[in-house]
Amino acid sequence: MNVNRRRFLTDSGCIATALSLFPATTLASSLSENPITAVVGYKQGGGTDSTARTLTPTMGEHLSGTVNIINRPGAVASLATDFVWNKPADGYWWLFSSTYNKLLRCNGYHNTVPYLDWQFYGVDVSIMSWSVPENSPIRDFGDLIARARKNPGSVTVSNSGTGGVWHLGNSLLESVGKLSFKNIAYKGGKDATLAALQGEVDVVGSGVHEHIDHIRSGRLRNLAVFSDRPLPVPGQESLIPASEWIPELSEHSPFGGGGSMALKRDTDPGILRSVEAAFLAATESVAFKDRLQKKYRFANVKTGEAADKTAALQEVVASKILHELGVAKFSNRDLGLPDPSEFESWWPPKGYESRI
Repeated sequence: MNVNRRRFLTDSGCIATALSLFPATTLASSLSENPITAVVGYKQGGGTDSTARTLTPTMGEHLSGTVNIINRPGAVASLATDFVWNKPADGYWWLFSSTYNKLLRCNGYHNTVPYLDWQFYGVDVSIMSWSVPENSPIRDFGDLIARARKNPGSVTVSNSGTGGVWHLGNSLLESVGKLSFKNIAYKGGKDATLAALQGEVDVVGSGVHEHIDHIRSGRLRNLAVFSDRPLPVPGQESLIPASEWIPELSEHSPFGGGGSMALKRDTDPGILRSVEAAFLAATESVAFKDRLQKKYRFANVKTGEAADKTAALQEVVASKILHELGVAKFSNRDLGLPDPSEFESWWPPKGYESRI
């Protein structure tokens, strides 16, 4: 994952080319008769919900239809995934989750295979961040490390769900830094952040996009980010990489989660292409680019086979790491996946076929 904001926000040539392949007159094909329902796997107000509410108005316009949004939070978006999976593959049911559902199978939450059963559309990424309330006695990241080592399990850290991407990030910190925290799961990053603001936990460990407004207002104080370089914040000091305290973290940096949407893969290819064109148009909209700037997220738009390959790689890495940390129920090998070092020679796997 690359956090070069300029490249993320200006590299639109491939998007423009893809858009030219789908004239506007064809976008409404087969999807203008009934309202579309976008099902969000997290609570309203979080990063995934914001992604859906930013993209769907423009997508609806390009498809000449209405897109309604409902939230079905729980179990790292597996409840929403189950819900959409049990709906017809007619293009009227969209799933908004995070990081291509890479955490569901290894945690035993859901059985469908991301790159074989779903057509994903990658949206953006955010970097993991650790922050505390402004009045916290924890002075900086070094102080946090010292407290965790002195009294293992005494420091409470909120995350967006057990087995989720931020739980994974915190587990990496514990493993590499030889630390022990008390991880407390909430239903989404917004709730995890509020838990810190309300004093329910000592630290919130989730996406920097979920902290940034509170950091700017002074309600939260950032300790570190899971990046390979300082992250600039206009008008304030840059956010410091955690690797300055634990150098070994640089091997895993930058680390974060990304937004994604999906339709069932056996949806008619013509509908998948129409949705793809509407999606690409939405990621070029002023609303989407403004959101990236305001919410401190980074565009990482992928469709077609590029999204399929990313979905597979994300699951390979997550299932291996989480199982080795004792968090996941199933390893990459249990799921029939290769090790990360074998991925390029393994892809594309037997049974895979691009849909768009």
